Order: sequence, then structure tokens, then C-alpha cells
Amino acid sequence: MQNRALGLEQAKIKLIKKSLELSNFLWINDVPVELQPNVVPDTQVETDIDTTLEIIQRPLDSFVLENHPKVRSLQYKVDGLLVNKRLKGNKLLPKLDVEYNFLTENPELISSFVTDAFKGGFTFRFPLFLRKERGDLKLAKFKLRDAELERDNAQVEIQNKITGIYRELDSYTVQNRLIANIVQDYKTLLTAEERKFGFGESSVFLINSREGKLIDANLKQNEVRNKFFHAKAMLFKTLAVNPQIL
Repeated sequence: MQNRALGLEQAKIKLIKKSLELSNFLWINDVPVELQPNVVPDTQVETDIDTTLEIIQRPLDSFVLENHPKVRSLQYKVDGLLVNKRLKGNKLLPKLDVEYNFLTENPELISSFVTDAFKGGFTFRFPLFLRKERGDLKLAKFKLRDAELERDNAQVEIQNKITGIYRELDSYTVQNRLIANIVQDYKTLLTAEERKFGFGESSVFLINSREGKLIDANLKQNEVRNKFFHAKAMLFKTLAVNPQIL
């Protein structure tokens, strides 16, 4: 009993800390609010969590990696560095400026342009050594390659993480079913032991033992359910879902 009382106090402290942490995200009309003591977690989370997080009917094969915000951001970075590399490459080319102008004393009148009065010329420039330009181009190539590797690495990490979460959810689905059967079996054993006690064929010690096993199974069931919900929240975060109903 003392162990149960100790666990209850520890759970109360954990609930207070988590409530204060949640309050950091609760604002009404730009005013922070705190959770009241009478506000408790919903006990019917299974029926609402997928709809709330908008991850319902999102199988693994429906995920398009290229649409992930992080991947798109890194792709934009690669595109920008690719343009920069082309710009650096163009600086290695010779530069030729051609100029041709008609001469007139009244430029606002198009009829005043005389084709016999004109000036023209051209300018040709080409660096002799191109040390700076070649260095800039090589640096641009290195930056582009680094960005491409960063993008590819992010794609692998995101894909593996999402695949792992889906596998984790499948496992927790099986675990929830197994622990539910275990809890039901312990309830049956406890009920049977109480009936035997009524017939004088059992003892309080055995009943307490059966009840202790049932309580432990219930605690394990709560632990598995919490991990299952946490995995769903991590899927929501990893998929970078932008909720439309909020």
C-alpha cells in the first residue's frame, strides 16, 4: 500500500510538471493561460487522436518524401547554389560589350535621328590568369556538393525515421491487443479466486496476489497506451503535417 501511495505522489508531481509545460503553449487572445486543477486528460484518446492530428488514412506508401518541408527547403538551397555556380562559371568567359548609337540634337523626336550620324564601338575584356574566378568557381562547386549531400542525408534520415515510426505503431497495436487480453485474464483469475474464497477454498493472501497482478497489468497497459500515443505524436511531427482544422 505504501508503494502504491509513493507511486501516486510521484505521478502527481509528474502531472503538475507536464501541465505547466503544456501551459506554455496555451494562449487566448495573446494572453497566457494555465490549466485548472479540474482539467484532466481525455480517456477516449484512441477515437480522437488520429482525427485531431490529421494522420488518419495516411499509410506509409502515401508519403511523398519530396513534399516534406525540410527536403523542399534543402532543395531550394541546392537550386540557389546551382545558380551561383553558373554565375561563377560565367565569370571565366570573356566579356564583350558592343555599343551603337544614333546621334541627334532632339532625342525626343524620332524623326530627328539621322542614320548617317552615329557612333559605335566595342569593348573586349578577358582576365589573364583567372586565379580568383577559378577559385570562386571551385568554392561554389564545393558548396553545391555539400548542400546536395545534406539534402540526400536528410532524405534518408526522414525516410528511415518515418518507416521506423510506422513499424513502431504496428508493434504497439499488437502490444495493446496482447496486454488487453492479459488484463482480462487477470480479472478472470481474480474473480475466480474470490469465488473460491467464498467457498472456503482460498485465502486473502491469494486474492491480494491476484489483485496485485491485475494492478501491475493495468499499469503496464497504461504504459503501452501512452507509448502508442507518443508514437502517433512523433509521426505527426515527422510528417510535418499542417493541420487544416485548427
